Amino acid sequence: MFSSTKTGHLAHIMVTAVLGQVATSELVPPDPTTIENYGHLIIQTLVAIVTIWATVRKAFQKPVAAAAVAPEPGAATSAKEGSGDGGRAE
Repeated sequence: MFSSTKTGHLAHIMVTAVLGQVATSELVPPDPTTIENYGHLIIQTLVAIVTIWATVRKAFQKPVAAAAVAPEPGAATSAKEGSGDGGRAE
């Protein structure tokens, strides 16, 4: 890690000091406004991806037949007739 000579050792210390100064002066944490803006950008991107995914999924979905979803017209009356009260409404 360190050089075995005195010159190499001093060069290593100087390079490390210079790199430390550059790192501490250039690498500053962002301010809260920047963090908030990036947060909004990430959320908007996620919402856009989910919206596009749902739209594409819906476009490729098989259509459901309307007759299969709607109840049969005689189903409600047959239950009333089979109740044993002679079809009288209560």
